Amino acid sequence: MKSAFSTRFSVIAASALCMFFCTSLTACSGINDSWEVKGGGFIKYSINGDEEITQELDRTDVEVPYIRNSHHYLLIKIPAKRSEREDQLSIMVNRPKLSKNNIVPNQTWIQVEGTPKAFVIGDSNYVSIDQKDDTKWTATINLHFEDCRKGKCNDSLPPILFKGRMHYWIAEDDK
Repeated sequence: MKSAFSTRFSVIAASALCMFFCTSLTACSGINDSWEVKGGGFIKYSINGDEEITQELDRTDVEVPYIRNSHHYLLIKIPAKRSEREDQLSIMVNRPKLSKNNIVPNQTWIQVEGTPKAFVIGDSNYVSIDQKDDTKWTATINLHFEDCRKGKCNDSLPPILFKGRMHYWIAEDDK
């Protein structure tokens, strides 16, 4: 026969367990407000192998072909107003496919910490897409830009190496 103590303890333990689960569910209530639902993502990149920078991408920072548009290109943008370092970036890939893609040179540029626009140079620039569907796009980015960090572009300096990884989720409303 159970004692009054063990019965009371069981009721208290059950109440505590119920409160824990309710609190856990409430804490997770905003989980559907994430990129997977609202769209957007991030790009992690480094410049010349320095410290890795993570930049969030809004829903409007990435234009995926035929999602909210009639474009056949992929466009990735980082606007200066949202970058702590005032970096700006524009990368365009014409007719993107799974695998290594060439970029559109006159539409691909960077501004590092507010410097003048630097365009890509050389022929080893690519965006390698490894996922592209109606849910998520991911890519590895490898670009070489002219060096414009001293206020003007200088062809005699080694190019700036931009390496990054992009993850972008398509908003539920756009599927």
